[in-house]
Amino acid sequence: MVFNLRTFSFSESVEDDPTPPKSFSLKELRVATDNFSHDNFLGEGGFCKAYRGCLADGSLVAVKRVHCVDQWREEFEAEIQVGSTVSTHPNVLCLRGFCRTKKELLLVYPLMINNSLSYNLRGRPDRCAQPLDWTTRKRIALGAARGLAHLHNQGNIKIMHRGICASNILLNVHFEAVIGGFSFAMIMHERNVEVGTIEWPACMPSSGTGVSFSSPAGENSADSGSDFQSYHRYEDVYVNTPVRGTLGFVAPEYIYTDKCTLKNDVFAYGKMLLELIWGQPIYPKHGEIFCLEDWTRKHMNEDQLGRDELGRVIDPNLRGNYMEEEAERLVRLALLCAHEDPSVRPEMSEVVRILESQFLQRDPSTRSSWGQSDYDSTPYYSFPPSPSPLGIAP
Repeated sequence: MVFNLRTFSFSESVEDDPTPPKSFSLKELRVATDNFSHDNFLGEGGFCKAYRGCLADGSLVAVKRVHCVDQWREEFEAEIQVGSTVSTHPNVLCLRGFCRTKKELLLVYPLMINNSLSYNLRGRPDRCAQPLDWTTRKRIALGAARGLAHLHNQGNIKIMHRGICASNILLNVHFEAVIGGFSFAMIMHERNVEVGTIEWPACMPSSGTGVSFSSPAGENSADSGSDFQSYHRYEDVYVNTPVRGTLGFVAPEYIYTDKCTLKNDVFAYGKMLLELIWGQPIYPKHGEIFCLEDWTRKHMNEDQLGRDELGRVIDPNLRGNYMEEEAERLVRLALLCAHEDPSVRPEMSEVVRILESQFLQRDPSTRSSWGQSDYDSTPYYSFPPSPSPLGIAP
């Protein structure tokens, strides 16, 4: 596939321009959060603490308070830049405003009343007794895909998220997915993109990073040199940038080359989808034997999973309350997105098409909330065999 920057168009604006984020005063946000009281504390992320707040107009917000102004200013500015650029979409978190002072950096977002996907899968006290049901998980999968597809192609604007994981999939009052966590996001434009071949080792010994993978047979592998070292090669539009993201959710080509494409987000979406299905982190803790991704890839190369095999990759808290055919298709799609070969991964617009075609036609009760599908039949797609899964230790 040949890429040309003339066909990979960019723009500094879109037809549906977003409402500019408001500049709040520190006093306004202190009042809204009761001076960042412990009672309003929501949680802590990599570079900030979040507090529940109520603005003067009565709207509920989450106020992110940056830990160290000097250390995390770049991430703060990235969130403002993305929030000022991305057009409105129901599955993308909208930046309400911000506050800059010499000692404080604050971001203001709408409050997502049902917290994050990670919290609902692993942190909510009643998650075992009242787990996210199967229909809700399907809705989350589709909503997250729609939000990410919007970031990748909203008019002429293309945004790489670089932080897709269960913690950054937020849930609104209807338990619909809303993508947040834009501290690592990058806007792709003519000044920072390149087009060319990305090449990285296809067979590397395990190192302290815990990353190892081997070469698949096919067009993207080639012997190089007398030591028979093989390489993956992939051509795309990319940004040269240091690796950022959640451990286990960063694509192998980005890890080894510092060249990030939109397919890195697709990879992370696939990993998130596996966690959504399984209800647990996809990588085992030290000392555990069972690794979901290794085991699933092995069995997914078979024509069809048996009921016992499929049951092992579905959240046990569901107690069998799911459709087996849908579950198998969703697992296959997750592994397709998380494939180590970026040329195999679909674009997010195709992921949306697959999910709409699978679920909207099959579940009439959800059509009104998900939107009508433009596709009338479930597409056929196959899971290409993978000789060895990518493994990244926690």
